[in-house]
Amino acid sequence: MSEQIVREMLSRYDISDPDITSRALREVLQELVLYSLYQARFFDSVVFYGGTALRIIHGLERFSEDLDFSIRKEAWNFSFSSFGERIIKGLEEFGIESTFENQEYKSGGQGIARSNVRTGPISDILSVGTSGSLREISRLFPANQNVRIRLEVDTEPPGSFQEESSFLLYPIPFPVLTMRLSSLFAGKMCALLCRSWRGRVKGRDWFDFIWFLKKNATLDLGYLEDKLRGSGNFESSDPLSLAEVKKMYLARVETLDIEGSKRDVMPFLRDVASIHAWNREFFISLADRIKGE
Repeated sequence: MSEQIVREMLSRYDISDPDITSRALREVLQELVLYSLYQARFFDSVVFYGGTALRIIHGLERFSEDLDFSIRKEAWNFSFSSFGERIIKGLEEFGIESTFENQEYKSGGQGIARSNVRTGPISDILSVGTSGSLREISRLFPANQNVRIRLEVDTEPPGSFQEESSFLLYPIPFPVLTMRLSSLFAGKMCALLCRSWRGRVKGRDWFDFIWFLKKNATLDLGYLEDKLRGSGNFESSDPLSLAEVKKMYLARVETLDIEGSKRDVMPFLRDVASIHAWNREFFISLADRIKGE
């Protein structure tokens, strides 16, 4: 039965090459991990946010890599260590072997709890209880290629975000606690304005920003202000205004590496036509579409 569920989850994707298959499998595993965490009452302590939350909950039109969470005010002493066994056991129930690595560290004064879930070989996962076409694709993967899913919890989040409950349908219907769309937008806007990522631009932030505008989302200005102040990127004695956000955004656009942004996001897209219009004029034009709550 569990193998049938995994097969059903994979059938949602138009799998035509190993790269798409690998990303589809990662997404299926992300959902299985979330279900295991739900069973362990993980969402009593944290909320789900970030690109993968946008993808799995809201249908963002790109794949995502990591599972990101933020601690709730009520859970001041969080640790991943108590959840690792439940994740391993949960994946085993679906015929998937895995290991769990736990670590905690400080980044720029910010507390981060991080763990990694590593599966057995992709070829083994795809060859168990799957259709003939997937078995054929599984032979294209190196024998030792696995999937790593990184989980991160911000254990010292600035300010207060807005929460809501949402339901996922796979592997069976279950609830997860997440941020409201306005708070998710604020978190993404902070990343877009402030992120310095391995010496290059993270085009996925810009792709997600456009997605929020297409959804007519509004910014949680209070949460954005808290995040900007917490990261040292806003020090005015006045409250953050929408006009100031637009000013910061336009300054960021002026230095944006457009081609680098495209290169970063391309591997996560099914249809790269969605970024063909990207140029500086296009991004400047979007400033007027940014709205606050």
